[in-house]
Amino acid sequence: MTTARLPPLQTLRAFEAAVRLRSFTRAADELALTQGAVSQHVRALESQLDVALFSRGRTGVEPTHAAFALALQVRQGLKVLERAFGLSSARAVRRANASKGNTTLAISALPSFAARWLAPRLPRFHAEHPGITIDVRASVQLARLDERDGIDVALRYGPGHWPGLASEKLMDEEVFPVASPAYRNGRLPRRLADLAQCTLLVQATQPWEPWFQAVALALEVPADAPSFDDVSSMLNAAVGGAGIALARRSLVEAELADGRLIRLWRRSIVDVHGNYIVWRADSKRLAAIDAFRAWLRREVVAAVPAGGRRPPAQPGVRGPTRR
Repeated sequence: MTTARLPPLQTLRAFEAAVRLRSFTRAADELALTQGAVSQHVRALESQLDVALFSRGRTGVEPTHAAFALALQVRQGLKVLERAFGLSSARAVRRANASKGNTTLAISALPSFAARWLAPRLPRFHAEHPGITIDVRASVQLARLDERDGIDVALRYGPGHWPGLASEKLMDEEVFPVASPAYRNGRLPRRLADLAQCTLLVQATQPWEPWFQAVALALEVPADAPSFDDVSSMLNAAVGGAGIALARRSLVEAELADGRLIRLWRRSIVDVHGNYIVWRADSKRLAAIDAFRAWLRREVVAAVPAGGRRPPAQPGVRGPTRR
């Protein structure tokens, strides 16, 4: 079984900027990347599409006709995402807010967490703090939180210590299998061993092996299991009935609430990695950051399942390093 993959958001951003600016170097400067990183993103996209997007010569790179056509569509798609999240150019927002005496906080977050956990809650923050504008930068790129990348705060999923930066743990992550109630026409697995006859969906940052170990299940993920570049694509596939996904609770709140996904068993693990807010202690926007931190803590408390307690979870097993 093969699954079509969408290119990562950062790849699309790098490609669009390189076409618009007709330069990998200028695109790198705009996106706070290296020239080599932009080149790698473009080559990855060319490989996925099996088409040349740039002609490379001694004087630089030149977009092909195919690149111009694709970049137009990508640009339109990025604008749709920006409108959906209420995003705009950070510099433009900062200038506009400065003239009004307002503050802009540029927030870096993984695309899946930004779309599935943060974005639905932001209207409440805006209602509480009308003088603070949140500019979400959804990216898998690790933000430096310096003047060059213009990021004030990062929401990271990781071990919780980043040298030179202040951090605060927001919440642990409970991890468990989920599936659409329509998967296999409703014939969902009843026993853990039944997973051997199921299609397991794979995403590199959330491997199945730690959960298998925690529940003492001797099972390996097949080499030809459908794999996905990002978590949201995997969860969308699960909603569509393509297979069973291993999910973090924070990323499937909406689907569990409306029944598009169901939790298969009560057995779970608490990942050794957690969700953190990260900032610079010497930031010029500490007052706004403190307000954002306090609001996040309240949102985390409000997100605890009804009854005030999470289901029992087994200790986590260390997986690959997260963002």
